[in-house]
Amino acid sequence: VVEDYAGRWQVPLPQLQVLQTALCCFTSACVSFPAECEHVQYVLSSLALSFFELLLFFGKDEFYEDPLKDILGSIQECQNLLNRYRNMNLELVTRIIRDGGPWEDPVLQAILKAKPVSQELVNKYLSSENPLFFELRARYLIACERIPEAMALIKSCINHPDISKDLYFHQALFTCLYMSPLEDQLFQEHLLRTDCKSGIEIICNTEKEGKTTLALQLCESFLVPQLQNGDMYCIW
Repeated sequence: VVEDYAGRWQVPLPQLQVLQTALCCFTSACVSFPAECEHVQYVLSSLALSFFELLLFFGKDEFYEDPLKDILGSIQECQNLLNRYRNMNLELVTRIIRDGGPWEDPVLQAILKAKPVSQELVNKYLSSENPLFFELRARYLIACERIPEAMALIKSCINHPDISKDLYFHQALFTCLYMSPLEDQLFQEHLLRTDCKSGIEIICNTEKEGKTTLALQLCESFLVPQLQNGDMYCIW
């Protein structure tokens, strides 16, 4: 129902208002649910991720203006009432709201602006959030064609010991490099560092997202040489 109502709008603010209503109603209903209820965790995480995705459209200054200010206040009030569920995603969203929004962390700002920052600080920051939040940031930047910023964030994630295992960021790097014609050498270099299984998954995921031209480019650059070399995994 929430998805249906939110989907009727093409701009983020009305969608946030729908989510605000949903969270407030769910918070009122939660008094009868046990603290360990898995369904509650699922709903809260889904709402938190949806809130976060929409907050990417807003800058810090807008956080202090109505009606967004009222919406954000409601989220924090609901989180206080839902504290016994210890939902990490909702807690993280409220923390990000208190800090001024999803783009305001000083380390993130340094990454996006290509300013010097130690890998230790970068890794500490990246470890402080759900990796999916960084994926949503990267998707937003790519959709807005802010490719240099997207690449900076994606490369930082790929250099993280744990987040680097998420194939999305490797797929996203190929997307950015493909959108930057001058980066063909980096495109080829990253192909060489990609194992066969991961390469096939990336190609399939790219095609599923409707990026047919990029998927074909990846096939030509990655899959064909593997087949020519007789890689049985690719043949299968």
